[in-house]
Amino acid sequence: MANKSFATTALRYAYLHGFASSPLATKGVQLRQWFQDELNISLDLPDLNIPSFRKQCLSKMVDHIEKNIIESNSIWFLIGSSFGGLVSTLVTQRQPKLIHSLLLLAPAFNPIQRWTSKVNIEQWKNNGFMNHFNPMTQCDEPIDYEFFHDLQTYASYPIVTTCPITIIHGLHDDVVPIETSREYMQKLCLLNKHPILMIEVDDDHHLRKKETLDIIKKIILDYHK
Repeated sequence: MANKSFATTALRYAYLHGFASSPLATKGVQLRQWFQDELNISLDLPDLNIPSFRKQCLSKMVDHIEKNIIESNSIWFLIGSSFGGLVSTLVTQRQPKLIHSLLLLAPAFNPIQRWTSKVNIEQWKNNGFMNHFNPMTQCDEPIDYEFFHDLQTYASYPIVTTCPITIIHGLHDDVVPIETSREYMQKLCLLNKHPILMIEVDDDHHLRKKETLDIIKKIILDYHK
């Protein structure tokens, strides 16, 4: 499978949602409807809460997506939102021949710095879990410390050199600062010889403004031609 060329293998699309989100998140659902209406193709919306909200961790997410794309007999265009952007880059590092392009929406690079600045890590470790809002149940639920322990085993900025990459990041993002994507782009410029582009938009972390969604759709259309 990994040896097949892009020209002879079906191209499929997937949207990878962010941390503490779900396949039912607004942006993913809207994009799936647009894919169906405008392109007449499906947009996969995998669940990254693997194996559950409490037991989720980055390694399990990456393993899950990697397994799915290997078994799909397809080449993939990955749209990664926030933490899903981080997952997308790690999957691409593992399976570079199966990833056609990446569209990263406010990708959550350098996550350790953000977690340590916002969460009492020592208390999380001692308790074995911390409570975090789960949008699926609309209430706080525990997340095991293994999530953070596992996160520390990964590079802050997973560099992808094997495919085109577009990043869209909001100027008013107060979850993942736009400087994070700017730094990633500086690293990419030195190593990735494929087309790379960063678009800074007048939006926040959710990237739900109509103008932003129009930009996202245009980029997808340009790749789909």
